[in-house]
Amino acid sequence: MASAGELLRQAAQGHIGVDRRLIQSILDGGPEAAQEVLAFARGPHDQDRIDLDPLLVDLFHHWQTPESLDFLIDVVRRTHEDVNDELVQTLLPFGERAVEPLLKLYEELGEEQGSDVAFLLAGLGVRDPRVLDLLLDRLQFDAGDGALCLELYHDPAARPALETMLAEIPAEEVELRRDLQHALQELGEPAPAYEPIPFDIFAEYPARQLPAFEVLSESERMHLIESPDPEIRAAAAHSFFNQELDPKTRAALFRLAQSDPDAKVRARAWESLADATEDAAIRNAMLAILTDNSRDIVERGGAAVGLYAVADRDDVSSALQALYEEDGLEKKGVARAKALESMWRSLWKPYAKFFPQHLEDPNKEILRQALRGAGYFQLTRHADKIASYFDREDDLEDLREDALFAYALAMPAETTRGRVRGMLRKIDTIAHLSSSEAELVMFALDERLRLAGLDPVFAADNSEEETEEPEASAPSGKVGRNDPCPCGSGKKYKKCHGA
Repeated sequence: MASAGELLRQAAQGHIGVDRRLIQSILDGGPEAAQEVLAFARGPHDQDRIDLDPLLVDLFHHWQTPESLDFLIDVVRRTHEDVNDELVQTLLPFGERAVEPLLKLYEELGEEQGSDVAFLLAGLGVRDPRVLDLLLDRLQFDAGDGALCLELYHDPAARPALETMLAEIPAEEVELRRDLQHALQELGEPAPAYEPIPFDIFAEYPARQLPAFEVLSESERMHLIESPDPEIRAAAAHSFFNQELDPKTRAALFRLAQSDPDAKVRARAWESLADATEDAAIRNAMLAILTDNSRDIVERGGAAVGLYAVADRDDVSSALQALYEEDGLEKKGVARAKALESMWRSLWKPYAKFFPQHLEDPNKEILRQALRGAGYFQLTRHADKIASYFDREDDLEDLREDALFAYALAMPAETTRGRVRGMLRKIDTIAHLSSSEAELVMFALDERLRLAGLDPVFAADNSEEETEEPEASAPSGKVGRNDPCPCGSGKKYKKCHGA
């Protein structure tokens, strides 16, 4: 069994997932494991691919390791703009021991960046004139933030400063006056005793997390294709999806698709061979799988997706439509969902007719593919139906991102570079986007521009090279599936941003 330190090093490189199994393996190491985790935390991490700070904080919270204070202060330093609750709860039991390093950190960061450090000092509840002076200075710098900290600190010595500040605040600043009044009211009550919140280290982690394939090199992913675990083999194979394959990788995936004992692994390998369908041997083998009703439906679905780049061929189109039609309840929607996925990935317009009737499909995976197809085929007249999935509070709520992406592609509006910012604002007004959702919608709007043969807007903004060009300078025709991708990658559109 690997040591705790070795397990953390593997996780930091993305070779194993951060999940409950990893945590249990570390905890099973007992006191020796705690020291190994501490040594790992203190070591250099500039070569780490995965940030393990959240896991380390949780482990120290679980163990309440006294020697972890310096590490925890370093985490506060790195995350001072948004210190999370887990880190706060891990630091609070240190009490007086944490005062000195936090005071030094506040001085290092300054008033502008020290808000969360002041909050931590207040939350420790340690009576120290230096802490009180800092919080009183905070009140002058930011009255609302200072009032909250002084309320939490609960020192009656803060009353005169709060009363003076309240007297100076105009009546129209209702919220700030309310904050100050509430702080004064709390100072009149006994300070609550500190009671640690019960902590379950396993609660926020998945039971199973696969390796972080997105950070692994091609050779590392190829090595994992030989894993004894079929889930890892399948995910490793799928990590090559929509990538240009070198001959060695192509051959390895072809062998895997033909011979692996697990149907899901074979399916993922066929999908990743989508880049190789110009090879007649691979294409014909994939088509043979797709049309063989005796094969596992999961493998046949993988072959269907693998053929999307040639889905306009008569033989492939007939096979995809047959797969779409044969779907039954006993196959749990896999056949139809995979047929639809291949269809929308192909960007071949004759397939657009298959999607509208599934925008209310009771099968979630079919519905998901219908949303994506409605977006990529820009079925504008169904935009309201797409938008209806923004704010579901049932078992379809996890379709929100699919719906946002599809809506950005299909919403009613003229597709020009000058209009996409207004389209983003409209979607934000309708859906109240988080920052990550806004990035998703911006990518979708850039995709919409590419589909219309225009240069992206938001991607150019991110590179700080965006200049507003006249609309007339943009290409006049839409991008064809087999045309070079406008992003400049050199690939065909169907294998690049069209994928």
